[in-house]
Amino acid sequence: MKAFLLLLTATVATCAPSTESDDVSRLFNFGPEPQECELNEVWKRCVSSSCAEASCSRPTIGPACTADCRYGCYCADGFYRNDERKCVALDQCPQQGTIASWPIPSCRENEEWKICVSSSCAEATCEKKTIGPECTLDCQQGCYCSGGFYRNSQGNCVREDQCPTTAEA
Repeated sequence: MKAFLLLLTATVATCAPSTESDDVSRLFNFGPEPQECELNEVWKRCVSSSCAEASCSRPTIGPACTADCRYGCYCADGFYRNDERKCVALDQCPQQGTIASWPIPSCRENEEWKICVSSSCAEATCEKKTIGPECTLDCQQGCYCSGGFYRNSQGNCVREDQCPTTAEA
């Protein structure tokens, strides 16, 4: 095993370009070289294509991200990709045709408006109190039960102690 590690170390050291320093992190830099980005963009290395940047039509990222590895210029934090492919501040996003209606709709008691949630992991119910661990990658908006509340069979968000017991159900 020691001979293998010594050989591997010698091979890596031999293969490293002579113009680079001995910094180990440089030996393992994969992907294209960073490019100059447009205004309000930053170069990102190996990011999920579904969670790399926010857009005017999808202002929040997540909750689930794909496991692919992309490189490129993406909107910097606090900026959103508009229909013209430019990164703009949120107040410069068009208010018509976006995922989140403007103003945000009001929800019922113990509910909150969520912009982009996985339909399979959006909220707990009296019948299924835990959500996840596997969630779909869809992006839904709507009123969902606030934390600590569960949707009952009548469609209301209630505390756990207000959920029917198994014998009542």
